[in-house]
Amino acid sequence: MDKEKKLFYVHELAPGMILSQDIRANGKVLVAKGATITDYALEKIKKHYIPNLIEVYYGDEDELRNTSMSQRTKTVEEIEESLNELSFNVEGIFEDMDSLKSSGIEEVRKFASRIQSELKSINSVIKNIVLYGSGKDTIYRHGVNVAALSAILGRWIGLSEIDLNLLTYSAVLHDFGKIKIDKEILDKPSNLTPGEFKEIRNHPTIGYKYIKEIPYLDHSVSYGVLMHHERMDGSGYPLGLKGNQIHQFARIIAVADVFDAVNSNRVYKKSKGPFETLEIIKKESLGRLDYEYCNIFLNHIVNYYMGETVQLNTNKICKIVQVDANNLTRPLLFDDNNFIDLKQYKDLYVERLVL
Repeated sequence: MDKEKKLFYVHELAPGMILSQDIRANGKVLVAKGATITDYALEKIKKHYIPNLIEVYYGDEDELRNTSMSQRTKTVEEIEESLNELSFNVEGIFEDMDSLKSSGIEEVRKFASRIQSELKSINSVIKNIVLYGSGKDTIYRHGVNVAALSAILGRWIGLSEIDLNLLTYSAVLHDFGKIKIDKEILDKPSNLTPGEFKEIRNHPTIGYKYIKEIPYLDHSVSYGVLMHHERMDGSGYPLGLKGNQIHQFARIIAVADVFDAVNSNRVYKKSKGPFETLEIIKKESLGRLDYEYCNIFLNHIVNYYMGETVQLNTNKICKIVQVDANNLTRPLLFDDNNFIDLKQYKDLYVERLVL
């Protein structure tokens, strides 16, 4: 029977789909009509920031049932279950850090492998992190989210598989030093005293001292931990490093760390909206965070917002049609009847993504 055609946003494409149109970039055919989408083809498509709807052949239910389970995209709820499970794994790794010093880093390797596996459902991972953040868990679930986002950004940058693994190790361990700090200070709802703030700022150094002692572990992992709060303009800590003095892993982790922290409800503050979080990353890129990495992150991640459902401050439910990179908090929306350009309605704003 003839196959029907269906339109998908880029982030909805999956390996195994068959293109019913050429995909072009810069006047050249990037992936030809009739080609089966592979992981490699998907990376090529996303790398060129193609935001349009893409048409694919859409088979019947029997064909869909025969799709390999390894290619099946997990739902946001399934990803939530997986990421919560991984946060318990991280807690176990941190509690057993002394044994890691003598036995190596096998548990961290297993964690990195699991994260890479979950990223086969990258759309659901990103949507989950945007929807839920890491909540009040500023160490373990935050570490999982930062590891996932760092690995995603590392892929978009084009890191090798070896470096992606090392980056993931560094990202999940980046806040290990916090477990050595009084929890009452970490979760204090009011302003910190100068002494308490100084104690919290010690966590990268504390983590570095532990992690650099793990045998056979590349130094890049501990450098990422030590430097993830350094800033390009020298305003960070603990060393006040600038620019390329800051290790590449730390510059990547910093973007992921800020995104998850701003996007999460904490005891001491409420999360920002999904678009305000993007705007903060853009603002921080102008001197504090690595500009190139922020630009890559924003240009890619907005593709995963397209077609998603949002709730406005008026409780109106809309779909995201387009995001303007120069005005991230004012997307073009559709409410089933009309287009709503938030640039024209200053009293409206997106409160949250919804399932």
